Amino acid sequence: MSQSVALKAAKGFLWSVATGLGSRLIGVVGTVYLTYLIDPSTMGEVSNAHAAALLAHALTGLGLTQFLIIGESKPGEEDADAGQVTLLFLGIGFVALGALTLARVPLGEFLHSPELPRFLPGLALSMAIDRVGAVPERLLAKNLEFRAIGLGRTASELSYTIVSVALAHLGWGGMAVVAANVIRSCLYAYAMARPVPAARWLTVRSLAPRRWLSMIRLGIPYWINHAMILVSRRGDNLIMARAFSPEIVGLYNQGYNVADIPATQVGEQVADVLFPSFRMLPPHERPRALLDALALLSLVVFPLSAGLAAVATALVGTVLPLRWQGVAPYLTILSAVGIVRPVGWALGAYLQSAGNGRAVMMSGLSLVVALFSSMPALTPFGPLVAATAVGITFTTHAVVSALAVRAAGGPSLLSILGAVSGPLLACVPMVLVVRGVHPVLVARGTRAFLSLGVEVVVGALCYAAAAFVFARGPVTKLMKTARDTLQRARR
Repeated sequence: MSQSVALKAAKGFLWSVATGLGSRLIGVVGTVYLTYLIDPSTMGEVSNAHAAALLAHALTGLGLTQFLIIGESKPGEEDADAGQVTLLFLGIGFVALGALTLARVPLGEFLHSPELPRFLPGLALSMAIDRVGAVPERLLAKNLEFRAIGLGRTASELSYTIVSVALAHLGWGGMAVVAANVIRSCLYAYAMARPVPAARWLTVRSLAPRRWLSMIRLGIPYWINHAMILVSRRGDNLIMARAFSPEIVGLYNQGYNVADIPATQVGEQVADVLFPSFRMLPPHERPRALLDALALLSLVVFPLSAGLAAVATALVGTVLPLRWQGVAPYLTILSAVGIVRPVGWALGAYLQSAGNGRAVMMSGLSLVVALFSSMPALTPFGPLVAATAVGITFTTHAVVSALAVRAAGGPSLLSILGAVSGPLLACVPMVLVVRGVHPVLVARGTRAFLSLGVEVVVGALCYAAAAFVFARGPVTKLMKTARDTLQRARR
């Protein structure tokens, strides 16, 4: 990877991860506090409504915002094309979310979720406002301006935490979460639009249906991929809602949200940085850059996911009230089986940068096919077994993406496995030691919060030692990249 692009990508990664992790950790604290104010059944109803609104948003994107990065605009027409994207993207989304709101009563009956109609209108409004901020965010990402994106997202997530907790204290119940989402979306849209001149994305001189068709044709494969990713992240909620009670959905969703932190706040941020970064590289440099990125990504994400699975019982016993203790087994399962998820995202970023729309589309479709075939088949065996379908889904996606990368001239499957094998092996002794320490602490009557602290420290030390044995190359490269980035920042 050329030095200038590598440093920009590294700075973008550090900004995205630092701001994302900071806001998400504060958000997790707020979410945990909400468990003391809102019962699992109500949170399950809100989750069902949010999943429905998010799916309506995802399924009507048509890849239009992706066009702002991968599309080729004629000189002098970039702003006009961005304006057309804004017009079409907002128009289609507002219609879809409005129709979903009108259908909220039968949808609630279908999902056995009687409170869904009360929560859905506000969450649909939140998604509509999110669409307003999506276009300027893409323009910022195209120029690798991840500092502005990271700070904007952080501010919006902090507002969600503050508002949801405050309103829940006032007795708003599930509506506290709905109102907080609307406030968060407003702040997000403002933060994304503020650094981008309005003329860059609001210039609509006239309607251009022919241009719309060309935008949609180019963006459809990427839209299908993005939509399928979101469907796979929220479709499981709807499957669980059909099979089990709102209380089970609430416990499952809480476990998923915590297990999701390493994937979304590190893995997803990396994918967002890699896509425009790969686009700036010559094609012959991309395979090597992909392997380097996978090695560094797995070095950071794998221990976070494996560590969460190992300390899940102590963590839940420390921070959640008695009525939410059922989250622990879901957190263990979902953290363990979701470890490969960011690998598929990084491979997807490579395919998008190569302009291989068909491969990107097939990769996304593999997610939904795997989820909607495995999870319904496992629900008769109970909700915990059904939760393992998440692992089947993301493993399938990673393998399909790896085969597509190879077909597109990228690294082989063995090379990809070699890049992530060292960090994965380093997680094994960490998990074994932590799981061995836990029953000893329980037998000695150690309090949950002390047990959690001991397990985290022991696990971190064990992984650090094992990483130098099994993944010395990625460790050295990560330290060098961080050092170079900090030196560049000082200059």
